[in-house]
Amino acid sequence: MKAFMESVSDRLNKGAEYLLIVLIASISILIFVQVVFRYGFNHSIYWSEEVGRYTLIWITFIGASVGFKKKSHVGVDFLYKAFNEFTKNILTVVSDCVILILAIILTVYGIKLARFVRLQSSAALLISMSIPYSAIWVGGLLTFFHSLSFVIEDTGRLVHYKKNRSK
Repeated sequence: MKAFMESVSDRLNKGAEYLLIVLIASISILIFVQVVFRYGFNHSIYWSEEVGRYTLIWITFIGASVGFKKKSHVGVDFLYKAFNEFTKNILTVVSDCVILILAIILTVYGIKLARFVRLQSSAALLISMSIPYSAIWVGGLLTFFHSLSFVIEDTGRLVHYKKNRSK
């Protein structure tokens, strides 16, 4: 089960990283073209701000899940380092479970929100507002799979540590 969840998490993260590359490249090109049009041709691309805003929302939620997978979010660990190894393992599992619950909440309420706004249209693009709001539940779902993988891995480490400690 551990290897399967790690594999799923790794594959989803790799796909998310590729999506981030495409989104960041797209928004960079769009903003550059918009600046050229505005200052070079004195004509603005009316939909560029909206595309940029929605792309940035997607980059934020997908990027948060990638950062979580790579454990690169900022953390305060001075208190954590003061504990012994067994307590650190327990705190890690508790932290993983809290993040798993938060990812479930983010996914469930993100889906509800995307459904709620599905009939609303954006001002410039006239697309369903469920498209930008779907970034919430997609990021939550990615974080859920990464977190579930961490829960399984860290729980296994805790059990292994406890068995070795009792010998």
